[in-house]
Amino acid sequence: MRLVPFYLALLALPVLGPAQEDSSLDLTLKLARERAYRAAHVEWQSVEEEARSLASNQGEGAAIRFVLKSLGDGHSFYRPPRKAVMAPADANSAPRPPTRVLSQVEAPIEGVPVIRINGWSGTHQEAMAATEALRSQLVSTLSEPRCGVVLDFSGNSGGNMWPMLVGLSPLLSEGVLGHFKNARGTVTTIEKKTGGIFIGGSGHVLNGGTAQQPEHPVPLIAVAVGPRSSSSGEIVPIMFHGQENVRLFGQRTSGKSTANSTFPLPNGGAANITTAVTLDRHGRVFDAHIEPEASTARPLEDAARWISGECRRG
Repeated sequence: MRLVPFYLALLALPVLGPAQEDSSLDLTLKLARERAYRAAHVEWQSVEEEARSLASNQGEGAAIRFVLKSLGDGHSFYRPPRKAVMAPADANSAPRPPTRVLSQVEAPIEGVPVIRINGWSGTHQEAMAATEALRSQLVSTLSEPRCGVVLDFSGNSGGNMWPMLVGLSPLLSEGVLGHFKNARGTVTTIEKKTGGIFIGGSGHVLNGGTAQQPEHPVPLIAVAVGPRSSSSGEIVPIMFHGQENVRLFGQRTSGKSTANSTFPLPNGGAANITTAVTLDRHGRVFDAHIEPEASTARPLEDAARWISGECRRG
């Protein structure tokens, strides 16, 4: 997980900032100026003056939120320090809530299998397990010949994109899937190669989470998105966008398809700053909403109908 940059929302891997003699506000201002994709659009003198006033009157957290909101990308955000939680005296009295699953196999629609991909975040070990579980579901779903499969991202609000992408990688064609491009024009390429997903030429560590491959290829893939699709719930569909056998169904997404980097702050919190825009395999820039090719309020049903119809036509 720490072998490659985790363009999150996305980004599961923190990008270490400068030495931590700076206050959290100072460091946020410095990182935002140097790394934010929209840094050139900000009047920094006014922002800094207002931020320092807020820090004096409302606290450092309010000032950091103001700085990140001033970037105007709608995606940068502040994660305050986590409060310490005391363990209960009786370990059985307060059970830990279950970790939300990354993926679920839903009931088929018109005989077409549906896999729901949820927004998800977790530790490295949990990410490995989630990747393996998603791949196992895909392999099981394709244990017999299918005309197609529906991937439901319509409720995916974001998190760690890599278990989603690596888990689903057998459905992706080999070659370039997309790119991240920062404000300096530096491009990081995401590719599918033998062995899994590669970022900037380096194999993703989650590739080792599973060696399972589906027994049968899938002629058609439908991807469902909607207003609740956000961040990695938009970026992973963009990695499918432009593939010949793929069609996107649903409604306009939330508009946070840019890539964030996570910077730890001295106060124990983190500044999540939008540092890049996302490009699909054909170089189309996504810096806001995704507009599906098939606009519909019933994306799962219409996606399944498209697949079954194409199957009948042979």
